[in-house]
Amino acid sequence: MGAKTTRLLAAVMFTDIVGYTAMMQEDEDKANRQKERHRRVLNERATEFEGKVLHYYGDGALTIFNSAYNAVMCGIKIQNDLSNPYLPLRIGLHVGDIAYNDEDVYGDAVNIASRLEPLAISGGILISDKVQNEIRNHREVKTKELGTFELKNVKHPISIFAVTNDGINVPTVRDVKAKSGRVKNRLAVLPFANMSEERGFEYFGDGLTEEIINGLTKMKGIDVTSRTSAFAYKGRNVDIRTIGEDLMVSHILEGSVRKNKDKIRVTAQLIETGGGFHLWSETYERHLKDIFEIQDGISEEIIQQVQKGFEREDSRPEPTPQKTRNTKGAYEYYLEGSFELKKHSLTSVEKAMQCFNQAIEKDSSDLKSRIGLAQCYIFLGIYGQMSPRRAYKKAEENIDAVLTLDDKFAVAVALKGTIELLSRQNYKKAKSLLDKAYEIDSKNPEVCYNYFRFLNMIGENETALSWIEQTLELEPTNLLYNAELARAYYNLNRFSNALEQYNYTLELDSSFLEALEGKGWTLVAMQKLKKAHNEFEVLQNLVSREQKNIPHLVYISARLGMDDAADHFIDALQIGDSDDSYMASSVDIAMAYLGMKKYDEVFFHLQRAAEDKVGDIYFIFSDPLWEEIKQDDRYDDLLHILKLTEVHQLSFFEPVN
Repeated sequence: MGAKTTRLLAAVMFTDIVGYTAMMQEDEDKANRQKERHRRVLNERATEFEGKVLHYYGDGALTIFNSAYNAVMCGIKIQNDLSNPYLPLRIGLHVGDIAYNDEDVYGDAVNIASRLEPLAISGGILISDKVQNEIRNHREVKTKELGTFELKNVKHPISIFAVTNDGINVPTVRDVKAKSGRVKNRLAVLPFANMSEERGFEYFGDGLTEEIINGLTKMKGIDVTSRTSAFAYKGRNVDIRTIGEDLMVSHILEGSVRKNKDKIRVTAQLIETGGGFHLWSETYERHLKDIFEIQDGISEEIIQQVQKGFEREDSRPEPTPQKTRNTKGAYEYYLEGSFELKKHSLTSVEKAMQCFNQAIEKDSSDLKSRIGLAQCYIFLGIYGQMSPRRAYKKAEENIDAVLTLDDKFAVAVALKGTIELLSRQNYKKAKSLLDKAYEIDSKNPEVCYNYFRFLNMIGENETALSWIEQTLELEPTNLLYNAELARAYYNLNRFSNALEQYNYTLELDSSFLEALEGKGWTLVAMQKLKKAHNEFEVLQNLVSREQKNIPHLVYISARLGMDDAADHFIDALQIGDSDDSYMASSVDIAMAYLGMKKYDEVFFHLQRAAEDKVGDIYFIFSDPLWEEIKQDDRYDDLLHILKLTEVHQLSFFEPVN
């Protein structure tokens, strides 16, 4: 009579000692001790997490659990236990149906877990997308997506995640690819090149690229790299196969746009990165007014051709909500506004506002333009370039208009939380809204960025760092996010890291004002005042409005002992009020007086900023620049005015990667 077979749904864990054969050849006794230690720890932890070791095979083992969560937590504990002294173990996890008896264990779950384990590195844990789905709401488990890979003897490609908790070693995508073969079903859309003589038409290609990416992300079975990951190659002549290796993608879509009077020509081609083969190409010639026909035509063709190129039976586009159809010209205004907003300067934000307003005039139901307009108003309110109360009110009107039509619009919900902080100092509600936005769309970089900004403004620097890291992981080459990562380092007094990150950001764009300004203040913190002065002068030469950099020049001149220059600049700072001048906020003026060590004036202007709700004041609570005034009783008064004493009642979590 055959052995009784048990069938069940289980989480399957494979563990294996890395380099065991070589270990045996070098020192057999030591190798056996390592094997016994592995088994002892595995048995103890499996019992703790309601697991059962079904099979030992040499230096490895197969263990099952009644839940994916228990399996992952057990794996984390095992790796921590074996870290000192270090035993090089790797772990693979999958969940599914299995069957076992006294002689054998089998099933797809067993097969997939056994294929994941050798792809891990020593000290690491790899899990399948099914396990990820089971544990995604458990915030104590941190993971990172590595991509979709073809595994030996597995019918369909598998999305693989790495556990990234403290003490767990994390492989790179390249590590996994080297062991598994090429990444499959992963696509990058390179920015469509502007071939027009009209340089200002660049926004059209950028916007078209973004919309195609948004459309392709709705397809099942295809991973699409973020817009800004691909934008790192904008304007660079790099071999397609090299880009495929760098971005770990199997396919690339590239193209160009050319404008001639009221007509445009768009070309697009799909390329397989392994051999550089062209799978499909097409040219579209249309009147500019037919922009939607162009966009829809390209997207429809790409979806069909990508399906053929990827050879996936389940690659069927998911139904997508009917997007708002802008009338003639509205979409073009939206694209140009988005292009300007990303520059994150006063001049560009004002241009963006004009574009978004024109788009909304054309189509009042244009949700994306309303979100863009709200972001512009928040920018102006934070930096005191418009009455903050008026700016936040205008921002909220646009946010509410969006939420009335779509209450699940994640970015709108996040911005609503930002308004609760800036306008009403309701930190509890602000956090609740940001939590809600993250639950709606945890992969939206703007949602994560708003969470980072919230934490940054209330002085939660350690947690803020994890949020900007998550944001940057979603959009690795976004200039603002790169500069904000540097600021997060700076706020934690990690000045060398901050300087390195600011320099990296300036390699992406040497004229990005946020990075130039941040680099200057980092040099101040490092007591490299002359270098900081040089950096602020570079910044001054780039800004279009003369007063933008005056607070910096007052501060640095005073600290360098250049009192006459400081006095000159402080006078100029407070008299400029023309429409063409940067309007110095109360925080700007306080910063200038801080450099001169005139603390009565510092607190006068800071209190004024707090009462006027100038959002920029919040950043002083994280910024080391203001450390010298934090022992003054008047600093505590500021905390009370802004109700920041209530913040300690809140608890914050780190993002789930």
